[in-house]
Amino acid sequence: MARLDLPAGYRITDSSVGYAAHSPYGLLGDDFDCWAAACFAAQDHADSLALEAADELAAIEDFEADQFREAA
Repeated sequence: MARLDLPAGYRITDSSVGYAAHSPYGLLGDDFDCWAAACFAAQDHADSLALEAADELAAIEDFEADQFREAA
């Protein structure tokens, strides 16, 4: 079976209604049925943040390339 790892800065705790997943930026949810579901939510959140950051970097690179082309 695959091992489930939490991304850096994420944690999972027991809550009154299930398991709670926490990101470095706050609570992701507190009603997960099992630890694995909370772990998957944390992994999805971290993945979406990474994709968003990659998109922003690509947009900056495109902008800078356009600026160099216009200056040439």
